This record gives sequence, structure tokens and C-alpha cells, in this order.
Amino acid sequence: MATVSSIPTFLDALKAALVLRAGLSGVNIFTGPVDPESEGPEAIVFGAEAIETTTEFPTVPRLECWETYILTGRIWVAKPGAGETVIKAARDRAFALLEQVHDELATNDEMTATVTDVRPVGWRLEQGIVENERQCRITFSLRVEARFTPA
Repeated sequence: MATVSSIPTFLDALKAALVLRAGLSGVNIFTGPVDPESEGPEAIVFGAEAIETTTEFPTVPRLECWETYILTGRIWVAKPGAGETVIKAARDRAFALLEQVHDELATNDEMTATVTDVRPVGWRLEQGIVENERQCRITFSLRVEARFTPA
């Protein structure tokens, strides 16, 4: 298979690394959009939004490719109940999951070897309620840079 982008390899490596983290036990992790039922009460979803790359070939012939893109991830936590205690529990859990992602990116050289650099560049918090369920969603962005030899 020809290598035209680091995206497939990076998404696979990112998911494989995250599912091994003890702090993410029981969390559903996906590399593309899924239906709400599949997400369950806790999920991390990458690539549910469009990924647009900037690609440069600094060598002639095309011996090396430099690729940059923003990968969006979404953390989802839903907790049954009402009141401030449940609101806080959902929000705290969502931020704990975000911290797990950040820790993995900061410490896993093997996973990040699929790309040159990955860094968190921002996030957005949304909280809500549906019937008797408190919901918290954090949408975050990772700036990814890669260099590879096109095949």
C-alpha cells in the first residue's frame, strides 16, 4: 500500500496506546464517528470531524513528505442523576480522560514515532442534561506533524 499520509498509521497507533492505559479502562475509543449507543457512558472519539492536511515535498524527486494537520478528538461522559454532585462528577471524569490523552502523548515515544510531533493546541467544554442524565463533552485539538517517504 502506498504511503500518502500519516493519518491512518497515527490513528491506529494512538488508539492502540490509549486502550492500554489503566486510567482509560472501560472507556470506548474510536478512530471515526460512531452512533451515540456505541459511545456508551464514556468515550473518546478521534477523527469525527474532517482532517485537512498541509503537505510539502521539499525534495525533488519526491523523496520526503512533510505533513501537518489538526486532529480533533472528543471526550464524552454521561452520568445518571441530577444536582451539583453529578455535574461535578461528569466534568471531573471528562477532564481526567483528557489528562490521560495528554499523558500518553507526552510519554509514549513508540506511538509518536509514527509522526514527528503531536501537541495539544486547545479544547472546548460543553455540559448538558438530557432527562435524568448529566453530560459533559470536551472537544480538543491536536496539532500533528509528520515526515515520511512517500511510497
